[in-house]
Amino acid sequence: MEFARVALMPFVLPRGIAARRLFDCRNAGLTSFLLRTIRCDIMTDMTSRRKTLKRDWFDNQPGAWVMVMLPAVAGFFIGGPNLDTLWLLATWAVCYCVQFSAAHWFKAHFSRRYLPPMLTYAVALIVIGLPFLITHTGILRWAPLYIVLVALSMLSSWLRKERSLWGNAVSVIAASAMATVIASFGSTVETACVMPINAAHASCAAADVTAARAAIRNMPDLSQIFDLHAWWPAGSLPVNGLIATVLFALTQYGSVLVVKTMIRERGKRSYVAASWVWHVALLLLAAVPAGRSPYLIAMTVLLLARAVALPVVTRRTTLKPVVTGITEAFASFIAFGYIIAVI
Repeated sequence: MEFARVALMPFVLPRGIAARRLFDCRNAGLTSFLLRTIRCDIMTDMTSRRKTLKRDWFDNQPGAWVMVMLPAVAGFFIGGPNLDTLWLLATWAVCYCVQFSAAHWFKAHFSRRYLPPMLTYAVALIVIGLPFLITHTGILRWAPLYIVLVALSMLSSWLRKERSLWGNAVSVIAASAMATVIASFGSTVETACVMPINAAHASCAAADVTAARAAIRNMPDLSQIFDLHAWWPAGSLPVNGLIATVLFALTQYGSVLVVKTMIRERGKRSYVAASWVWHVALLLLAAVPAGRSPYLIAMTVLLLARAVALPVVTRRTTLKPVVTGITEAFASFIAFGYIIAVI
């Protein structure tokens, strides 16, 4: 009878009362070792759901950090290092911390456990990002895209579908687009227009460098609110940044498929086939005569080899998730190196 009473108390009484009054391991007063063990296990499970843990503050998966930051680092070098690109790079790192903690908060359906890290990182983002926003209002041209991506990311977390194919796609797009965002604020002003409409816009190369930088840094006047070229002036969509964004998106989503064949969807032939088809398609695209590059061909061959080899190896042996993570981190660095070499 005592066993049943102790085991069922957490479900009968309110959680706070059960945790504070009935399940204090240090003052148990129970003589049965079995009962004390059950009681302490229940208490630990209950309190751990509310208490903020160390792992709630920082993403301990190196592969995730690699995939999030490498496109931004590429944009830093592609656009030309300066204070603006360095500032944006640091801001993006804090943005990821906010997204990481907020995603956990949504996944737990607004549990107080995740509030401290989320609010702390949000304050840090305001401190770092608000001055940049005030002095570089042109960054708001990217707001619609990232508002949609953030909404989809939080929705996937709320539905606990953040590991789904579409949830992963949202993360890949958000990270890959930063190559273009950061490159557009670099020291080297690229000449890329949205779409030349008339002779005045046909040659972006003739744009004055100082005026182009000012146009990128600032939002258009109210009189130009419906002018497409005022919103996206020359250099706001650097060609090299766009190329890097596309390449990172394609290679990173391939990495998503590989990881699924190794962990969550291990043994499912459909995912293995999808991964192989994706990487073969990348190789064929790299070998197209119009844009053939030995660097891209070498990169896609290596990525295809690892996409084929890993599932084959795991048919006879089991690889720990950490091994898969490290392998994909190396694959991401290889792709990063080749993408920089191509551009």
